[in-house]
Amino acid sequence: MISKLSSYLTDKLLSNGTINDEDKELYIYGLFMLISHLMFFIITCIFGLALKCLLESIIFYIAFMLIRRYAGGYHASTETRCEILSTMSILACIVVIKLSKIYDFQTALLIITTFSTVCIFVFCPLDTPEKPLSDKEFKYFRKVSWIILFVIVVAVIVSYVFKFQMVTVPCCMSLILESILLAAGKIKRVSQKKNVKT
Repeated sequence: MISKLSSYLTDKLLSNGTINDEDKELYIYGLFMLISHLMFFIITCIFGLALKCLLESIIFYIAFMLIRRYAGGYHASTETRCEILSTMSILACIVVIKLSKIYDFQTALLIITTFSTVCIFVFCPLDTPEKPLSDKEFKYFRKVSWIILFVIVVAVIVSYVFKFQMVTVPCCMSLILESILLAAGKIKRVSQKKNVKT
């Protein structure tokens, strides 16, 4: 759906003479990223409003998208599957954020986040067979991933110490979700390599 919309908008820009033909693929990719981020941000806001935790949902989304962009992780085989899985993942995280306002499980969340942080630190960045990273790109993405990871971890620690749950839980959930995607992506990569060998 997003791919078709990106292509349609790019064709409109081409027909208007706004862009050159050689830039078509670049604009399709750029519009795809812009529309998908906007769409999932709106979905996050809708879930946040419905569950009465809008600000926490936005904090979660921003933290998650920052670490996801550079650390990488699991990618679904089709765009439709990606959209469904992404929506379900966002909903699941926002439900946990909502439940954290009712039940006190911050200690368990912090323990899981500690393991998640180690997982991200070790596995990032995880590229795809379709778009492998060069050695230079790998080092750059790893460095940026580690910096973002450090910032989110500091936010978790500071907000926990000062009992600012509005930041603690969303940031924890962003790291937990990213670690799940990294682990799933790593498993998928190993499985693909085994299939190629056999």
